[in-house]
Amino acid sequence: MGRGLAWCVGAAMGLASVEATAVELTVMSGGAVKTAFIAAVEAWERESGNKVNAVFAPAGELRKKVAAGEVADILIVPSENLAEYEKSGAIAPETRRDLGAVAMGAAVRQGAKVPDISTPEALARTLSEAKSLTYMDPTRGTSGKHFDEVVLPKLGVRDAVRSKTTFGESGMIAEKVARGEVEIAFHQMTEMLPVKGVTIVGPLPESLQKTTVYSGVVMKGAKNPREAQALLAYLASPMGRKQFLERGFAAP
Repeated sequence: MGRGLAWCVGAAMGLASVEATAVELTVMSGGAVKTAFIAAVEAWERESGNKVNAVFAPAGELRKKVAAGEVADILIVPSENLAEYEKSGAIAPETRRDLGAVAMGAAVRQGAKVPDISTPEALARTLSEAKSLTYMDPTRGTSGKHFDEVVLPKLGVRDAVRSKTTFGESGMIAEKVARGEVEIAFHQMTEMLPVKGVTIVGPLPESLQKTTVYSGVVMKGAKNPREAQALLAYLASPMGRKQFLERGFAAP
């Protein structure tokens, strides 16, 4: 057999081996990491030959899925929620990797006057003057729970604000602002930055801020635990984390 032919056969066998061992990882994840996660995973898929099938949903919806017995290879949620998943036996806590931290902020429609939310007093004034707004349903999302149960009560405007709020259920709720359905959105920054047609006002005042660290873990019963750990290691590596840092996250 000629050297060229032998190389081709060897390469083909190697390719067949890669294809034979390639797997499809399943991921259940909070929506805040969606843009960064997809960007990082594209490179990992090319390098590993594996595929990733991810479902993104609010924290409350993920909680219901896991309670109903749904299992993925990887679960990505706010780190503050990991204890309950560990207690229920749903995750392997030793596989935890912290991926990035995200703060909350506000967005208005592009071209609209940018309100002042730089201090608690200014934020209270902006909320009082707004005719309509949106934030995540507090029973479904981490940011909505904080805004509804911490921010609004501290400012003393909860009832008045709730009366003119359209709760977000999933996805990038700032799209309601872009479409002109509401004046202002309050949400995690990483879910507002990718939305076209809005202007980011800025973060919440420090005394009212909530910074959420998102962590990935391998689930108990994962079909591909070894590859799942490899993906989490990549996401937490300098190359993987770069995609998170470029899309509004801070280092955890």
